[in-house]
Amino acid sequence: MKHQDRITGAFTTLREQMLSLAERITGNRDDAADAVQDAFVKLWQQRGHYHDNRHARGAAVITVRTTSIDIARSKNRQADVPLENAESSSEDVTDESRELAYRQVLQIIDNDLSHKQRLIIDLREMQGLEFDEIAKRLGTTAANVRVELSRARKRVREIYQSRKKETEL
Repeated sequence: MKHQDRITGAFTTLREQMLSLAERITGNRDDAADAVQDAFVKLWQQRGHYHDNRHARGAAVITVRTTSIDIARSKNRQADVPLENAESSSEDVTDESRELAYRQVLQIIDNDLSHKQRLIIDLREMQGLEFDEIAKRLGTTAANVRVELSRARKRVREIYQSRKKETEL
C-alpha cells in the first residue's frame, strides 16, 4: 500500500471520530473541521514516514488532537470583550503603563528564564513558529516544547505578579 493511501485511508476511516474529538476540544463544529483539515495537510506533508495503517491512524488521531488544542488556545487568546466595552477598557490602561509592563516582562524573560525557555518563547511568541517547527529546531518533541513554554509562561507570570505586589506595598 502506498504512503498516500495510508493517510487517506486513516482519515476516511476515522473522519467522524476525529471530527467528534476535535469538536469536544474546540467546542465548535467549524473549528473542528478546520482542525481535521489542518491535521490532514500536516500528515500529507510527512506521508513517507508512515509504514503501516496502524501507524498512520495513530498519527492522524494525535495530530487532530494537537491541532484542535492549538486552535482552541488561539481562540482563547483573542479578546472576548464586547465592542462597546473595548474603548472604555483600553482607556483604563495608558500607553505608558502598557510599555512599562512590556519592558518588565521582557526583563524577566531575559534575566530569570533558562536559555531554552527564552529560545522557545522567542520562536513561538515573537516569530510565530508552530510547535513542530520549534521541536525540529531544538531536537526535541512538540510535547516537550509545549511543556517548556507552559513552564516559562507560568514562571514569568509568577515573577511579574510577585514584583507587582512588592511595588504596591
